[in-house]
Amino acid sequence: MKLYADLHLRPPLDDAANARSMADVLNGLKTTVVGLVIPPDRLTPTPPAMNSFMDAGLDVAKRLNLAPRSREELLSGLRRFRTKYDVISVNCSSQSVSRVAVRDRRVDIVWFPKHGPDSSFRRKLANTCRAALEFNMSELTQGPSHKARLGRLRREIEIAAEASTSVIGSTNASNPFELRAPRDVAAVLHALGLSLEAALEGVSEIPLGIVKKNRLRTEEPQLEEGVRIVRRSTDDK
Repeated sequence: MKLYADLHLRPPLDDAANARSMADVLNGLKTTVVGLVIPPDRLTPTPPAMNSFMDAGLDVAKRLNLAPRSREELLSGLRRFRTKYDVISVNCSSQSVSRVAVRDRRVDIVWFPKHGPDSSFRRKLANTCRAALEFNMSELTQGPSHKARLGRLRREIEIAAEASTSVIGSTNASNPFELRAPRDVAAVLHALGLSLEAALEGVSEIPLGIVKKNRLRTEEPQLEEGVRIVRRSTDDK
């Protein structure tokens, strides 16, 4: 059975009832892994919303959304928080931040606000991008005119596809009514120009791989990138 993920959920962390309702919908949609946005000052104790998701059987990945104003602020945030989170996303609101974020292996996801001249996913960035480019379903209803918004999304997906940049789809939901079925998210990505195979991977294999990679890195911090343990010797036990 195919496993699905939504790596961008931002419910109120103290609203357990809302989180329980979201968890019920997510289970019905066959979403098994979720990324819950948790600010650094709320990591401990475990927020009620996270407990609600876990009690419902969901695999919860702790996500941090960084919104740095400079290259230095981005690097400082990555040094401080990389080991504390399963997923780190960067809001690329300026060219100086974007150039570093797309290349730094500590960044999992990059997101480009759909406003302003310095926050678009360009071909130069795509050619060096190691992170996944995220599209949130909330972007379809927020920002400038609908026609201009769809045109920009199509252009960025085209650029990502040409550069073989990984693309993921998320909801950015804060309540049950904003959630979407993973295949519906994939259908939107496909309608915007992504191949059907890549669109399905963007709600399954790619986001799931991000979480798995970072959890392995936390368990085995001494391993180099691209190296993993296949089998342990009995002498290591």
